[in-house]
Amino acid sequence: MRMFTILLIVLLFCPNGACKKEMEPPPAVSNQETIRPTGLPVQSMEVGGELFQVELAYTQQDRARGLMYRRELAPDAGMLFIFEREKIRQFYMKNCLIDIDIVFFRADGEITHVTTMKVPVPGQPLTLYSSQAPAKYALELPAGAIQRLKLQPGQKIQIPAAISNIIPEPQEYGY
Repeated sequence: MRMFTILLIVLLFCPNGACKKEMEPPPAVSNQETIRPTGLPVQSMEVGGELFQVELAYTQQDRARGLMYRRELAPDAGMLFIFEREKIRQFYMKNCLIDIDIVFFRADGEITHVTTMKVPVPGQPLTLYSSQAPAKYALELPAGAIQRLKLQPGQKIQIPAAISNIIPEPQEYGY
């Protein structure tokens, strides 16, 4: 009888049979920003003289998921990981199916490190890819972009105001 009462209460307050947690409103969307099917905002960003459409990962959940399970990445696409402060960052390729270039840079846009992250070998430990110096941002691009754009430490990336004004979710664990 008690189970029946609980079920009745749930059905009364959740007519679709499932309660939905109230969502926070999405961040303000600039006129250059769109939303991808992943639900992440996308912002135009110039890197090395080319325009990229980058998904913005600034919550813990989105940063942890990253580009997992993607089978391709358009030549002009990427993902920008936004952190609350500069510190040495470490990334790995868990559940990643394609090689990815990564560009670490500081809040002022100065590149600290660039490298290509390789698809992990099954059964082998995951490789950690480090920013090697404190970084606030990590930009993942299609493999080969670093070489094509001739990106290297010391160069600057212009950070659009729509990105630099984002207040990212604090980080609870290191990566």
